[in-house]
Amino acid sequence: MLGSPKIRKAVSAATAAYGLLSLIAPRKTVKIAQRVVLSPTFENTGELEPRDWYVESARASGLGMLVGGLFGYILADRAGDKAEAAKTEPVELDVDEAAEDEAADADEVEDESETIDIDDD
Repeated sequence: MLGSPKIRKAVSAATAAYGLLSLIAPRKTVKIAQRVVLSPTFENTGELEPRDWYVESARASGLGMLVGGLFGYILADRAGDKAEAAKTEPVELDVDEAAEDEAADADEVEDESETIDIDDD
């Protein structure tokens, strides 16, 4: 699914952005997630207040998401560079050298024929 470096870069950038937002304003991101996740199924979710430990864990996960997103972006960028380089670099083949290698390999393998007598006399 994420085979394309462009898609991986976009997903990694979105992850890093959400991680940065969670790192800077964890209480706000908890409230946003609360509205998005809980509101469709529960009533009065706006009255809920997250505990301090949960806000700090959101901050810590934001740091992890930021680092992971940046690392994923860098890896996707390198993969894209390698893919572009592979597309643009011409591949030089020396046909004569390849033919000589095949001939040398054929000379190394000796052809020993065996005679089988099938007469029952």
